[in-house]
Amino acid sequence: MKHQAVTVSVPGKVLLMGDHAIVYGYPALLAAVGMRTRVTVLPRPAGAPGDITVRSAEPDGYIRHIIGVTRNLLGIKRIPALTVTVESDIPPGYHLGSSAAVAVAAVAACMYSWKSVWNPAEINRIAYEAEKHMHGNPSGGDNTAVTFGGLIWFRKELEFLRSIWQLPFRIPDRLNRFLLIDTGRPAESTGEMVAFVSSKLKAQNSKFKRIFARNEEQTRNITVALKTGKLDGLLSAVRAGEGTLEEMGVVSARVIPLIRAAEAAGGAAKILGGGGRKRGVGYILACHRDPDRIAALSRKFGYPALPVRLGEEGVRLEKESG
Repeated sequence: MKHQAVTVSVPGKVLLMGDHAIVYGYPALLAAVGMRTRVTVLPRPAGAPGDITVRSAEPDGYIRHIIGVTRNLLGIKRIPALTVTVESDIPPGYHLGSSAAVAVAAVAACMYSWKSVWNPAEINRIAYEAEKHMHGNPSGGDNTAVTFGGLIWFRKELEFLRSIWQLPFRIPDRLNRFLLIDTGRPAESTGEMVAFVSSKLKAQNSKFKRIFARNEEQTRNITVALKTGKLDGLLSAVRAGEGTLEEMGVVSARVIPLIRAAEAAGGAAKILGGGGRKRGVGYILACHRDPDRIAALSRKFGYPALPVRLGEEGVRLEKESG
């Protein structure tokens, strides 16, 4: 078979709610965002089989790991020489699913280049295995959200069983006016924050299970609010859900004054993903009837804000040749 040159793009994601609880079998609501990662796989017929050149700001070893996992799980014994180029609008370390987007894009590009197969479910499965290299015990939510796009209801039932529902509605335009507030890259990795919550859960099991249950209630409330177009319901649920994240200890004291100010101004704001304890928490997701009010407020705190729409398209084949 002649191997193809392929470019694939994949969105980032946000967790509307379910952060950390997702790891322990509680539901999460995820949404794809417009920032995208692009991976191009270019076969080099004149090169030695299996020789890989990586052009990426991502760690070279991670890209090679993804290619190796893909090759093994697809049962491919021999691959051509490749040049793999990674370009991304998704900043790493900001809890926007940057590593998951790279994994999904690289898996999809390799699979299509080698086998001319486009199978999002299989792409998602392989990307999850590759993600274990980055995060140890990932929920599988990030790779699922960026693979399928839109709004994803996700629950990890067992290690080998996940409930995944791509919700059959779009966020109404009047509600889809969110902001990402840049509080600075966290000092901690997602893996470190997951390990922190795990240690707290072991020490205070009953307390954390109650926190997770209240987080689940707000995940459900946010989903209903988005379906019915109820802004007041959305704001109330985001505020309450953020409260559960603060109880978990994953919200840096540095950003809590901004969150309280957004609430006092009639809006709501929450951390994304792992959060952070020592410095910034990456992006904060905020919503308000008038997003410009939150943008002005965030500037007073010294944080830039970026308008963002949620529920964007998932993995996409951009270009093929050969």
